[in-house]
Amino acid sequence: MPRHFIRVAVSLIAGLLAASAAADTQHPKLPSGWHLLRTANPRGGPDAVSMSHTADINRSDLDLAGLMLRCSENGVEVIIVVVTPFSPHARPDVSIGTASKEWRFSAHIVPPGAQLLLPAEAMRLATGPWQLAPELAVKVASQEQSFGGVIPIEGIGEAFATLVANCPAQ
Repeated sequence: MPRHFIRVAVSLIAGLLAASAAADTQHPKLPSGWHLLRTANPRGGPDAVSMSHTADINRSDLDLAGLMLRCSENGVEVIIVVVTPFSPHARPDVSIGTASKEWRFSAHIVPPGAQLLLPAEAMRLATGPWQLAPELAVKVASQEQSFGGVIPIEGIGEAFATLVANCPAQ
């Protein structure tokens, strides 16, 4: 094989490894299964930054994707991520339980409809009682659709601290 082809192949492999390493630093996974996600703002404003954890697929309906903590102008918000979008005017009821207690919320739909924004009280729970729970039992109900499942949240305290450290300055 000519040396030129070997150099090109080595350069290609090195480039792929560098790109893979860069992607891992931009989207690191915490040991507890939380993922830091950073999305560039196409309008040049601050990046969108969030931490997410997927639902337990063995104990959840297919429409429940997971839980997201995201940076916003109002601080950190808690979002239930779903697969099948809701209509913009839907107001699904969300109940979230641990082994010892259950909380009920009325969620707001985040366009295009696959994110259910929970009220500020949910963030207080995420930085308080939920940190002692290994998982959350989630039920979502509306006239359009109903589903539920389990989202592991072990390490939510570490995930929250990592998110806050990466939130853009407001």
